[in-house]
Amino acid sequence: MRKTIKQLKANTVATGALLAVLFELAFPRYSLAAQAPVGPTSVLLPEVVIAASDFLPAATVEAYRVVKTHRLTITAYSSTADQTDSSPCITANSFNLCEHDQEDVIAANFLPFGTKIRLPELFGDRVFTVQDRMHARYSYRADIWMKTRLAAVKFGSRYTTVEVLE
Repeated sequence: MRKTIKQLKANTVATGALLAVLFELAFPRYSLAAQAPVGPTSVLLPEVVIAASDFLPAATVEAYRVVKTHRLTITAYSSTADQTDSSPCITANSFNLCEHDQEDVIAANFLPFGTKIRLPELFGDRVFTVQDRMHARYSYRADIWMKTRLAAVKFGSRYTTVEVLE
């Protein structure tokens, strides 16, 4: 044990990196990466500007009242077996994504099923409904359903404001 402690003290950079990784895994919502400013992420890849219209058709604006806001990471998924379970079209509350065929469904563990939300920085007034769940390790993230895997990959991961509606 003493030998291990001496090695950790001698390798402070490695110890710091190990602690940072453990913190990232234990507390993803407090991660520095989740709070990083959005900007160029690579010198090798060109900057791509993605508009909401690339993913979703224009939606009708209904009268909703914002009851709460959150800042969190939003990702995207599609109905492929490697991104879901053995029934990729059926959500956790038995909603059929493939029959519905509208990109207005979101998976979130921290909100009850049927909750309406908006992502104003990404999709303006587009309203999403919580119909699915994510893996338990993602307690404070949300996942938008998209029709194609390509669209989900293109969306990537975004840190944004989520408005919970009433």
